[in-house]
Amino acid sequence: MNRRPAQGRRGHVGVCTFPAYAHIAPAVPMLAELVRRGHRVTCFVTERFADLVRSSGAEAAVYPSDFPWASGPSGTAVENILAFFEEAIAPLETALARFDGDRPDLLAHDLAASETARLLARAWDIPLLQLCPTIASSPGFSMSERQSLEVSGPPPEPVDPADPAITAFVARKERLLTAHGLDGSPVDGFGAEHGDNVVFLPKAFQPAAETFDDRFSFIGPCLDDAPDGGGWQPPPGRRVVLLSLGSSYTPDQAAFLRGCVQALADSPWHVVVTLGHRVSAEELGPLPGNVEAHQWLRHPEVLRHAAAFITHAGMGSVMESLFHGVPMVLVPYHIDQRVIAGQAADLDLGRVLLRGSSGAEELRRAVDEVVTSPRIADAVTEMRRRVHEAGGAPRGADVVEALMRRSGRPLTFNAPPEEVTHP
Repeated sequence: MNRRPAQGRRGHVGVCTFPAYAHIAPAVPMLAELVRRGHRVTCFVTERFADLVRSSGAEAAVYPSDFPWASGPSGTAVENILAFFEEAIAPLETALARFDGDRPDLLAHDLAASETARLLARAWDIPLLQLCPTIASSPGFSMSERQSLEVSGPPPEPVDPADPAITAFVARKERLLTAHGLDGSPVDGFGAEHGDNVVFLPKAFQPAAETFDDRFSFIGPCLDDAPDGGGWQPPPGRRVVLLSLGSSYTPDQAAFLRGCVQALADSPWHVVVTLGHRVSAEELGPLPGNVEAHQWLRHPEVLRHAAAFITHAGMGSVMESLFHGVPMVLVPYHIDQRVIAGQAADLDLGRVLLRGSSGAEELRRAVDEVVTSPRIADAVTEMRRRVHEAGGAPRGADVVEALMRRSGRPLTFNAPPEEVTHP
């Protein structure tokens, strides 16, 4: 039976997202759980992800964004930095308009889109919660420093703080904050190590886990173990391998997927390929009889039956694989994916292959190894247990409710306004 909190305990939660599927999707089930418990949730989101947020029952307050979500920042070092700086304050005016006369009881924000939430939380003296969809950082472990070890090639060009583009942005931001009376609301002292965090992975997967204190709630992935009604089914008598590069952009995706299909063409595996919005079936070419390709297919439908997952090592895909107890062949490209893949391999959850330097035989050997290794099987089984015990969406909602109670402020629950999109 669904139980709703008493009227006086219901609150209003504001959420600032970052415009990338891998950042928004992990939090959606937690937002849905808050709504189920009777809280109002107002989520600031770009138009592309508004329907995903609405599926949770939360209000989608759409804000304008110029962040290059399709390919990620790919300009000069200054242009890339400014893309993140701009995105951090992009929701500010939309949030101020939406919360006029209806301030939230708590603000949550993605770790990559923090400044708007931090400014308003400081100005309004309300609790702040950081949402971390990947490996977290603490005073004893820096994900940024760990990622820097994965950088290859020439060192990045130095950034001059006095660059005209940076000084112009700073001046524009100062005018914006002054216009809204926020220039006296510094955001220093509001980093992950200073406040509360929800991390969407089990603590057992976190590097240097012993350096994280109770300010970090490792709730694991917010996934549903209920069986699908129908959906995809495996062919009789064949063991299944799932192949996907997820939602993030990487160069030559079609070529990489074609290489994997060719490598496994005459293998005993039935290979299921998901293409997403970046690769078309035509680019994949004619498929061998043991391979099927789908533009879109819910991974849990396949992972429930899979023996292995060939993945780009995005955290969402890794957590889905571990939730279903499936070992992985990890083929990372971006530096964060290399850190995630390295951690998975260190924990005996799979094997890492380097894209561009591994041939067909090595891929086939890697699949065979992760499926047949007793060491990997034991490690995956144990991590699956940790994932399921982490608590997921209900524990995340518990954290939000505890923070709202801790603030000592009476919670508000006004009638939900009509959903609006602010310019």
